[in-house]
Amino acid sequence: MAEPLLQPSFSQPAPSDAAIIDHLFDLTSSRNLDVMLGKALRMTIGLLGAEAGSAMFQAQHLQTVRSGAFRQEALERIQQWEEAIAHRLHRNDSYLAQTAPVPVSLSRLSGSQLLLINIPLVQETKIVGSLSFVLPPGRELNKGQRQLLERLGRGLGQLASLVADLELAQRRLHQISLFYDVGQALVTTFDITKLLSETMELATSVIDAGAASILLIDEVRDELVFKVSHGTRGPTLREQRIPMEEGIGGWVARTGKPVIANNARSDTRFSNRVDVRTGFLTQSIAAVPLKIKGRTIGVLEVLNKYSGSGFNQEDIQLMTYIATQAAIAIENARLYEQLREEQEHLVKTEEDFRRELIRNLTDGPVHLLPAIGMGLDHLERLSSNANPEVLRNEISALRNLVRQATREAKNALFDLHPFILEKQGLAAVLKQYVNQLRHANKFTIHFSEVEQVTTADSKVSSAVFSIIHEAITNIERHASADNVWLSLESQQGRLVVTIRDDGQGFEVDKVTNEAGRRLWFGISNMQQRAALIEAKLTIDSRTEPPQRGTTIQLVLTRTST
Repeated sequence: MAEPLLQPSFSQPAPSDAAIIDHLFDLTSSRNLDVMLGKALRMTIGLLGAEAGSAMFQAQHLQTVRSGAFRQEALERIQQWEEAIAHRLHRNDSYLAQTAPVPVSLSRLSGSQLLLINIPLVQETKIVGSLSFVLPPGRELNKGQRQLLERLGRGLGQLASLVADLELAQRRLHQISLFYDVGQALVTTFDITKLLSETMELATSVIDAGAASILLIDEVRDELVFKVSHGTRGPTLREQRIPMEEGIGGWVARTGKPVIANNARSDTRFSNRVDVRTGFLTQSIAAVPLKIKGRTIGVLEVLNKYSGSGFNQEDIQLMTYIATQAAIAIENARLYEQLREEQEHLVKTEEDFRRELIRNLTDGPVHLLPAIGMGLDHLERLSSNANPEVLRNEISALRNLVRQATREAKNALFDLHPFILEKQGLAAVLKQYVNQLRHANKFTIHFSEVEQVTTADSKVSSAVFSIIHEAITNIERHASADNVWLSLESQQGRLVVTIRDDGQGFEVDKVTNEAGRRLWFGISNMQQRAALIEAKLTIDSRTEPPQRGTTIQLVLTRTST
């Protein structure tokens, strides 16, 4: 329905009852509080023949709407009334209108003889705002107009409260819809920087702020790092750092508590370091912690609330929801990155293993096969007239070559896939492996085990065997050991594997250099496989007698079955 074309003229006749009813129906169709208050003002100005009017209402924040041409002295007096009412509303001083009618205040300006009217707006029994009007000089209110204004104060107060509640419900429904979309995106994508940037843009829009940032904690350097920012200072803040003990953001990160500072520069916790770097003027700030499983990993902060009332607890609740979703997304992204790195490491490990297998086959059985072939050719030439003793020696030499080639081929295949592991278990495969080591004659192997070794599943057994194999391979290549001790035992239902040698030892923290790279690769493989089965791996190595040598211990944290 079109807005009423009522003019605040004293000479205009009063609107008919039908026109008033039409205006009231028009008010009830309003879904916006400012629009509804403006219509109510213009309607009442027309009813009273007033010069101007002002409406004030306390919703989420104080809203004021004015209409008409105010004379200066009248506007000043109305502002005084409204400030007094606003002060009581701000203090939540719920002075009540328990008696009917609602009192109408009148004041005559002595100089101009203007009549000023103030009517409280009442929701049930609580005053929530006011209507004020300026009547021309000499104008008086009759009894009917006064009664109309009293009823109007109650009706418009109730209607304004309903419209404000509807606005709030619609806004929260819209926010929930947006947050649902953000939540869905946060848990289904790993482009974390782009997603968090869009989330910060949403935060500034929903909370009506000038800027927003997410800062993450760098525990190594004890600093906060700006991960993403939205607003005019955003591009200059990327990867900027501030000390953890500095600023409101640092306070939130240290305490894990939210904070509101609507006059930021008077807050003793505030630091202007970032403002100096960016040229941004921080006037108000609200900040909440980003938490995962009770641990604070960062801070979400928004700056400079556009509305004059500043940040409030509703903003903190909205920010806490956003921070929760953002923290989940950051943690998911971190886990995804770790998984990706582990996958890349496993791919590299498999590639290196294939190269190692090829090298072992080339240096072992493949290298021996030509020697065996040449030996057979030589034996064929000798067979016609050679001395039987010479033939026996040649055959014995060939037999040894064949046995060596067979053993090395079996070792290579065994390393690739110990097939009896799945059928007979870890104990059986270790016995076979130890027998192979004893035939190699590189060192003396001492093996002890519990009667029955069981683990949760074949994957765990395979990982345990791979770690043992890697450890002993490193001993063969690098330790120059005379003895190796391999033991398996059960401690409180958990499998404990120990590999110890009396070799030359090494400095564990220095094997990442060029000379120790191959050794470090083997250690890294063991650590990765231990992590995959949630086992604890410890390495102790000493280069000086009498305790020279290396001890590697693997403890399964899962109870054996």
